[in-house]
Amino acid sequence: MCDFLEIPGAIAGGYLIGSIPFGYLLVKLKLGRDVREQGSGVIGATNVSRVLGKKVGVLVASLDVLKGILAFYLAAVLLKTNGAAEIAAVSAVIGHCFPVWIGFRGGKGVSTAFGATIMIATIPAIIAFAVFAISILIAKRVSAASLNAVWSFAGISFLLDVQIWAKIMSILLALFITFTHRQNIARIFAGEEKTILGDK
Repeated sequence: MCDFLEIPGAIAGGYLIGSIPFGYLLVKLKLGRDVREQGSGVIGATNVSRVLGKKVGVLVASLDVLKGILAFYLAAVLLKTNGAAEIAAVSAVIGHCFPVWIGFRGGKGVSTAFGATIMIATIPAIIAFAVFAISILIAKRVSAASLNAVWSFAGISFLLDVQIWAKIMSILLALFITFTHRQNIARIFAGEEKTILGDK
C-alpha cells in the first residue's frame, strides 16, 4: 500500500474489524431477537449476559477484545507508517460502537478498547485493568469501572515512557469512551445507575 494511503487504510481496516457485531449475531442466532431491544440497548458483553447468561457474555467480551488486538496486529504487520497500528486499534473501537452492518448502533467500546490498549501500551493497560477490577469490587458498576480504567490508562501512558502515538491514542480513547458513556454518567450523578447485581 502506498504511504499516503496507509492511514486511511488503517482507519478503514480497523473500523471494519471493529464493526463485526458478535453480541448482536449470537443473540440473533440463538433467540432470533435483536439484543438492542433488550436491557441497555447495546450489543456489548454486559447486555448480552443479561439475555443469554454470563458464559455467553464472557465469550462476547473475549471476541470483542480480539477485535482491538487484531486491528492493531494486522496494521502493524501490513503498514509501515508510524502510528498506523494505533490508529487502526482505536478505529476498531469506533467500529464496535457504530457498526456499519447493523445501522451504526453498537456497543460502548470497553472490551474492544481493552484489546486496543493491550497492544498500544501493555503495561498501562494491565494497570488500567487492575483499576477496573478494583472499581467493580467497590462501586459494583461496570460503567464507572470502565471510565476509571480508560482514564487511568491515559494518565499512566503519559507518566511512563511510551511512544507518542500511544499517548495520543490513549487520550482519544478516554474521550471517546467517556462520550459513549454519557448517559451512564448522567445516571451516576442522578443516583440511578444500576449495579452489576441489578439494583441501584
